[in-house]
Amino acid sequence: MGHIPSAIPDLRVLRQFLAVAEYGSLRKAAETLQMSQPPLSVAMRQLEQSVGAQLFVRSALGVQLTAAGVVLKAEAEKLIAHGVRAFDMARAVGQGELGEVRIGFITSAMVDLLPAALARFSSSHPRIRLRLVEGVSIEVASMVDEGKVDLGVLTPPVPYPVGSAHFQVARDRLVALLPRGHRLASRKVIGLNELKDERFISFSTTRVPAFHQRITGACLEAGFQPQIVQEAAHIHTIIALVAGKLGVALVPSTAAHSARKDVIAVKISDRSKLLDTSLEVVYMEDALTAASQAFLAHLKAPGSAPKRGA
Repeated sequence: MGHIPSAIPDLRVLRQFLAVAEYGSLRKAAETLQMSQPPLSVAMRQLEQSVGAQLFVRSALGVQLTAAGVVLKAEAEKLIAHGVRAFDMARAVGQGELGEVRIGFITSAMVDLLPAALARFSSSHPRIRLRLVEGVSIEVASMVDEGKVDLGVLTPPVPYPVGSAHFQVARDRLVALLPRGHRLASRKVIGLNELKDERFISFSTTRVPAFHQRITGACLEAGFQPQIVQEAAHIHTIIALVAGKLGVALVPSTAAHSARKDVIAVKISDRSKLLDTSLEVVYMEDALTAASQAFLAHLKAPGSAPKRGA
């Protein structure tokens, strides 16, 4: 912090100076300021001593500004305006009306949940800037842990940061994603074992291990080992590979319902819990700003969480 010289007057004295300059009268200025005239006169003399120049020309008709007084008046008005703005901004930040919320998210969160939530929040909190950072679930959890984002929207299970808090914002279920024209594409529901002879496009074992294990486990429960021919970290890549007829995939229904026209989403009849999935918000409670707390409260509000799947 820079050193502030002691000779610089405070805002109260500058407000008094501006009142005298406006009314051209110590008496009228004192009345407006609701103070007696003698202490105002003393304050103005001390102000001139601090400045090192005469600010007023005094006469029986009142006071007029000198050249130095005119300059001080213009700058004092700017200074007070900046001071008022500084206090207003500090209050707004402290009350969650101004600031920034950094949000880490996985691709599927941007399909349904986040666009609606972001639109509503931006409408009710127009002075808060929302900064979005995309990643897979493990990366989003790491962003929260390292303080790179204020909160993350991801799919469990992933290792959550020590000391973090989390809550569910949406439930979903995996569906079969098939290329248009596939032998099962006209069906409304299929059994998972009907895909046992298919080639699979799966989530990356290194970057999205939870989903990879979930899909493999569900197939094993259905009686077969999936033939995985290609892996990808992002849902849009998986959808594109299915559209290219490189294989079939199991993906969250939210992502499938917004997919391209050359792929078909079909519900799976199996009751395996491994097909159930969700979106959760994770955050470090002690590190939240007022703006981030406002966004979290918005996400927790009734009716904000979509529920999909069979």
